[in-house]
Amino acid sequence: MGIIYGLIAALGWGTGDFLITRASRQIGWQWTIVCSQLCGIVAIGLVLGIRHDPLPPLGLAWLVAIAVNLLNLTGTLLLYRAFAIGTLAIVSPISASFAAVTAVLAFLDGEQIGLLTLAGTGLVIVGVMTVSRGPGKVRADLRGVPEAIGVALSFGFFFWLVGDVTATFGIAWPVLIGRVLTLLAGIVIILIARHPIPRLSGRHLRLIIAASALDTVAFLSFNTGIATAYVSVVTALASIFSAVTVVLAWLILRERLAHSQWVGVAGILVGVLLVSLP
Repeated sequence: MGIIYGLIAALGWGTGDFLITRASRQIGWQWTIVCSQLCGIVAIGLVLGIRHDPLPPLGLAWLVAIAVNLLNLTGTLLLYRAFAIGTLAIVSPISASFAAVTAVLAFLDGEQIGLLTLAGTGLVIVGVMTVSRGPGKVRADLRGVPEAIGVALSFGFFFWLVGDVTATFGIAWPVLIGRVLTLLAGIVIILIARHPIPRLSGRHLRLIIAASALDTVAFLSFNTGIATAYVSVVTALASIFSAVTVVLAWLILRERLAHSQWVGVAGILVGVLLVSLP
């Protein structure tokens, strides 16, 4: 079942990221964060109301949960910015390479890693280097690439650590904690930068609500998966979300890359797939 939950998370995150990208490019990534997190808090609040999950008492567990979710916060902020300014077909696979980061951390923590996982990690690294270069001697547009690398590192550490938090808080409370932290950070960013309130059309709201719902389903599915299977396997499968995002960007946004960059994207996706294999 862990494999199924990982794939559901991949579909939810992949489609949700595509929708949130369209919104962030129209109203700004800062306001998109605030609006999407508000919608996400409502969604996860409904889930908690249905499940009636008990809340752990205040103590060290809360400090750990907040500390771990700060990694999720960092990754989310960088992800929204990368999607807003970068080429989606490039920054999404790089962001999804957090599976390789998680695999390396698991290896350093004593987990046995097979040759396929090592090969997949190597492919991810080579793929990132390839998509960051243009054809021939022409350098590619690197907007969003540094942020995407930051996403991979932040989420790599987050998904490596979140299993312990989920074991204590259940599958829903960690999602709510992450949403609240991200919402507060988004509000602070807007107040400091004094971003004007955008004009939100019905189309913008539909995009944000749909993306938030898909993101919530993905997180719940992922948290359920890591409670029933190895974290490294579920994380790797979930990281295939970039394939969904890349295909949607190619079909709908008509994003075009050089042939060498497509080879790099393919390398990243194959690498993530190899990491997901037992």
